[in-house]
Amino acid sequence: MNQIPIYSPPAREIPTVIAKPIPVTDHKVEYLPSLTALRGIAALLVAVFHFEMAVARFVPAETTMFFEKSYLMVDLFFIMSGFIMMHVYSNHFKNKIQAGSLKSFLVARFARVYPLHLFSLLLLVVIVRWVTDWGNPPIIFEQPADILPNIFLLHSFGFTNIYSWNIPSWSISAEWAAYLLFPVIALFINKKKTVAVVLLVILVVVAYYAIMYLLPRVNPINPAIPVPHNLNTTFDYGYIRGIAGFTAGVLIYLLYELRAVRKAFSSDMASLLSIFAIIVSMHFSLNDGLTVFLFAILVLSFTANKGKIASFCNRKFLQFLGNISYSVYLMQIFLQEPFSHGAYLPGTVGIGRGKQNIDFSIGVLYCIVYLILLILISYITYQWVERPSRKFINRMWGK
Repeated sequence: MNQIPIYSPPAREIPTVIAKPIPVTDHKVEYLPSLTALRGIAALLVAVFHFEMAVARFVPAETTMFFEKSYLMVDLFFIMSGFIMMHVYSNHFKNKIQAGSLKSFLVARFARVYPLHLFSLLLLVVIVRWVTDWGNPPIIFEQPADILPNIFLLHSFGFTNIYSWNIPSWSISAEWAAYLLFPVIALFINKKKTVAVVLLVILVVVAYYAIMYLLPRVNPINPAIPVPHNLNTTFDYGYIRGIAGFTAGVLIYLLYELRAVRKAFSSDMASLLSIFAIIVSMHFSLNDGLTVFLFAILVLSFTANKGKIASFCNRKFLQFLGNISYSVYLMQIFLQEPFSHGAYLPGTVGIGRGKQNIDFSIGVLYCIVYLILLILISYITYQWVERPSRKFINRMWGK
């Protein structure tokens, strides 16, 4: 990547059972099916983005920048994550941060994101070690020295020189950083709401501005190439990007709590206008900050929607995609791996990551096959790795 990621924990994961002595939740929380569907769609767009980067580009940038800009779906994930954390957990840190509540929260978050991350990373390491003998020599994305930072979720903090191993997983590192800050953010909002909102808005704006215009970013493959003023930071300042997006989601949730705001954004027209504005912004490659702002409006309008958009999002297939979206996000690397080691699709022209091009019609067919295979693989890992691991960890240590 990035490239996704970020990834946001499923909205379906809402605990409603009281646990003693410290409950994970002490009240029932409304399930938000629209965000589940939105997460599934975003995960597929990230997969298409990586297909074009790692396998073959079939939509030229001159035609549209939409897919080139789909690395921003990671920011949508971060926003949804902050929104959902406030929706589910804000009351757990209403008066103070208790050890029991903090433990329950962190165990639940760890159980959600870490097992599949570790599984996919170690599986990739085994494949690279035994199938390619470290690549003879190791390729830039798969340096043995970068394994430990990936294991300890430090690979969005500048501990590596490039996005590495399971490339999209940098966003899991950034997501975990946001989780660690969340109890403090929630307590701050619950104690000093007005001051907290002002300071958090400033934090988000400054963070995004700094990523685009102030921080000393360098192209990891060719330092001589200037880095564009965008939000596509991953291994270096990805944690800032993650915290900014997560905090934006927290702030959007505060708007969602206002009945008048929910009513204003409840129509299908509000959601459709948000979608249209995002498509235009990405198509014309407008400022990434604008697109992220539109993502925040999209999350607000989808959760507030009471019309046909909500009904559409409730369709079984979209809910299915949302449920397996984390697996979709992390398992895509295995379909891209052969192309990182020199494989090419028939009809591909050009050499190098992001420089391979293919005719549109055949490229679409290849991409559809790629997505079907990815969904099948993701369903398997969701059923046999992701869900069982989450349940086991929560059962053992979550109470």
